[in-house]
Amino acid sequence: MEKIKTDLGPDAVVLSTRKMKGKIEVIAARDQFGPGGSEGGPSEGADMVDFLKTELGQVKTLIRDVRREGEIQAELTELKETVGMLIEILGIRKKGGLPPSLSKAYYHLLSVGISKKRACALIEETRGSCPPDVLRDDCRTMGVVEDAIRRSLTPTYRPPKKKRLCAFVGPAGEGKTTTLAKLAVRSLAGENRSLGVITMDTYRIGGAEQLKIYTDIMKVPMEVASGKEEFDEALKKFAGKDTILIDTPGRGRDDEKDLLKLRESDTMDLPLEVNLVLSATSSRDSMMDAVRGFGCVGYDNIIFTKLDDARRYGSIYEVIDTVGKPVWYVANGQSVPRDLRRMDPAGLARLVAENRLH
Repeated sequence: MEKIKTDLGPDAVVLSTRKMKGKIEVIAARDQFGPGGSEGGPSEGADMVDFLKTELGQVKTLIRDVRREGEIQAELTELKETVGMLIEILGIRKKGGLPPSLSKAYYHLLSVGISKKRACALIEETRGSCPPDVLRDDCRTMGVVEDAIRRSLTPTYRPPKKKRLCAFVGPAGEGKTTTLAKLAVRSLAGENRSLGVITMDTYRIGGAEQLKIYTDIMKVPMEVASGKEEFDEALKKFAGKDTILIDTPGRGRDDEKDLLKLRESDTMDLPLEVNLVLSATSSRDSMMDAVRGFGCVGYDNIIFTKLDDARRYGSIYEVIDTVGKPVWYVANGQSVPRDLRRMDPAGLARLVAENRLH
């Protein structure tokens, strides 16, 4: 400090210090307008201060730009969706404008959770198939829209003739265990089939215990399998059963590797049916993430749960229309086995179009 004040004056300040190979580098400066400043103009130290101020300003600008990058990306995504919507709407209106009944139907589809792109496609299809007298009636027009939804859905679920293994996969908390219990009761009561239950859910606290309560009540044997060897042993124990129901942990696609190996196995003649369980309360993005994430399992059907807690059913249509898989059941409550319904394309179309359970 003595050397700095000797060189720069008593008002000099230390800007930074840094150790360098046994030495210490010190950067100091003085205010060009302070008492130690030169009357003839800015000193070398003052130039350093100005330089550092400029650099600091640029660094702050870069930091702001980095923070804004995520916001800009979100804005661009929103802009892309908006432009896409405008293109769709303009494509419709270019042909002569929407009648009031179709305009109401369009905004109704948006209100139930159907994307702008699919809503526009449904309205365009409806417009092309509706006679003028139908378009003058809001209810009849909406009926044609519902029929367009029905035609776009996959055929009704058809159970395999030799179904032996029936697995339930999907994200955690979607209702796999409760759905399995409901189907178990129905198989026992309605189809009079002998059952065995295997749970791979050894990660969730109380997961196996919850299913054990159900199986004890139904007097159905249950095995817990935390690995491939235990899984194979459980299959051998249930070799004489008509149907084996399999509950999975729902931690992610890696947990279903054993099911993939079982599909490819040549040693066991056990046809496997995999059902993806999704909650209707989840967002469209969450459902689509699950659809992609569990796609490696090769699921055959979809089961939608928690319809009684959902407010909008348009996301269900979005998922079905995207993946092209049949819907086996929908669950609309916790009651076992009552709150479980078989669903066909007509019922799904009515559910989506009217946005209510019947």
